[in-house]
Amino acid sequence: MKPQKLSWVTTPLLILFIFQLLGLLVLPFLAPLMNTILGAAATDPTSGITDDQLGLLKIFTGATLWVSFIIAAAWAAFTFLTYRAAGQGRGWARVAAIVIAILSLLNFPIGTILGVLILIGAFDPEVQRFISR
Repeated sequence: MKPQKLSWVTTPLLILFIFQLLGLLVLPFLAPLMNTILGAAATDPTSGITDDQLGLLKIFTGATLWVSFIIAAAWAAFTFLTYRAAGQGRGWARVAAIVIAILSLLNFPIGTILGVLILIGAFDPEVQRFISR
């Protein structure tokens, strides 16, 4: 039988996963925005940016967006797998949920609230017994 406070772990994990998916959906729209900003900077005579510098800026911006996308997708997958494993009572899910919660504490204000809820649920004795079975 699942403990009552298990939902204090699984529900915030699911909410964090949904927020991460929304962030992944927004990420592709940043490339055209950055190109617009860089284009405006290139046409401004007071900026002092040369064509070579602009090309390097576009390359590094594109690479940074791709790396950010890969890391965010991996983190979203990790959060979803932790959500499912916690619901199934797998032992590693409690430790993973605690790691996600601690890192979520830095994401003020919503991530902080969700991280605190996960920590409260993860340290509940009934949840600990359920997950360590």
